[in-house]
Amino acid sequence: MQQIKNAYIEINNLNNCPIQLFDNENDKFGILKLELNKVELTKQPLFLLFTVDTTGSMDEHCNYNVTKLEYAIKTLKSIMNYISTLDVDIHVQINTFNAVVKTIIKPIIINEDNIENIIKILEKIQADSVTNIENALITANKHIDNFKKKNKATNFECVHIFMTDGEPTSGEQDPNQLINHISNDYLTINIGFGKDHNSSLLYKLSSLFNSEYHFIDNLESATVVYGEGLHKVLYPCLKNIQIKIDNGFIYDWKNNEWTTSITENVLISEMNKFYHIKTDNVTGIKAVLNADIVESELNTIEEEIFVLPDLLDDNRNIIQDNTVIKFSFRQKVLETLYNSRNIGLLNETEKNEKKQNINNLFNTIKTYINENNLTYDSMLKQLLNDLYLSYWGVGKDDDNYLIGRFASQGSQSAHTPGRNNTNFENINNIYDVLPIPELNRTHRHFDFINTPRRLNSTELDSIFDNFTDSPSSTYTGTTIDIDESDNIINNEYSCYATPSARNTIDTIRFYDN
Repeated sequence: MQQIKNAYIEINNLNNCPIQLFDNENDKFGILKLELNKVELTKQPLFLLFTVDTTGSMDEHCNYNVTKLEYAIKTLKSIMNYISTLDVDIHVQINTFNAVVKTIIKPIIINEDNIENIIKILEKIQADSVTNIENALITANKHIDNFKKKNKATNFECVHIFMTDGEPTSGEQDPNQLINHISNDYLTINIGFGKDHNSSLLYKLSSLFNSEYHFIDNLESATVVYGEGLHKVLYPCLKNIQIKIDNGFIYDWKNNEWTTSITENVLISEMNKFYHIKTDNVTGIKAVLNADIVESELNTIEEEIFVLPDLLDDNRNIIQDNTVIKFSFRQKVLETLYNSRNIGLLNETEKNEKKQNINNLFNTIKTYINENNLTYDSMLKQLLNDLYLSYWGVGKDDDNYLIGRFASQGSQSAHTPGRNNTNFENINNIYDVLPIPELNRTHRHFDFINTPRRLNSTELDSIFDNFTDSPSSTYTGTTIDIDESDNIINNEYSCYATPSARNTIDTIRFYDN
């Protein structure tokens, strides 16, 4: 099967971008797009090790008088139910950790015969004690190594899904030391559960080639995050991807640098993956992609990727394409968020400068949207929301939304934090929250009383025209009818979510009910 449906480079040859990206006026910005075909469920044997935080803080109540641990258990139960229906050789192990690590479910193939007993074990999990992340990581590494040694005859794909809601209070606490306990030999999915986790630490742990970071800000979206990670394992299209650029550069968002090659661990079924490139040699730039093919008799694939010719009108004039300009905004957003991340508090001057940069970029994108009738463009909306949430994280020592938004935008994840109701100290203050509607299915109203909601374009204009650190207005609450034609942003998925990823997540969610 041909994994790559389409691949091309597109360059903006017009000097019509509203923002300046490069100091060198000869450099031109463009995108490299990979459009991947749909693939079937993997046939490769899998070993999934789940490590779940059961420290005392997991017993805190959140929405609807339900604890964080209860949400985590509910999500795990849904995943186990889903796995039990799959025709794949999947071995599952579940560890819990606080001061010590306990293996509550040893490696087992979950099926219809044992799923009921698995569920009963999960329901007995309790929270207590302190957080020793070091011990959890060391133990996970040890257990995966032991499993691989015992099953040498079978080529298992091993995955560690690690979740914590806080930061280490026992054992090693330095991220530079903790990262030594994570291996690049298997995929590690690090999940920050709740807004009080140490995002800087988890992001550091996810800086390796085979690691990634996700932030669950709204506990009801846990299924989306876990489901997206599971989908990546079940429906991989290409693995161990390397893209090399000739006569140009490709953007490495994790390190905020332009380089001649980048790597990816996995690209999934039906994905449209976009990379940013720059060149001063439009006619000479090309890319070469090398990757391992999943579920194919061939071991590797090599694909040359060239520049699309400009689209011309009847008068031989280049037709403006909004696509590349949209991604130039994305480039600037990623650079801005990268430079706005901080460890520790900023002084007032640094804080104001970074916030002003975010404010200026927001207004530039907003103006472009209005002038080009792109009000309903999902990617541009997501960029505005990235900037909106990140604005309030600058200079704080708990800048989870800033780091979380940077990570989700950079990786083009299906989930992005802050799309659902967000608990801030003053939820009535429309300047301090990302407002999102909450549907009352009985009355078909969106009730905004004491509930964060997403503002309409007029309200957003009003706020950001007066974007300050000391907002004086507050929202008192009302109930508003929403017409079917109104464009309500999908609160479950980002603009990058693939149809097959949504299907996996929705199927897992089925078991929640």
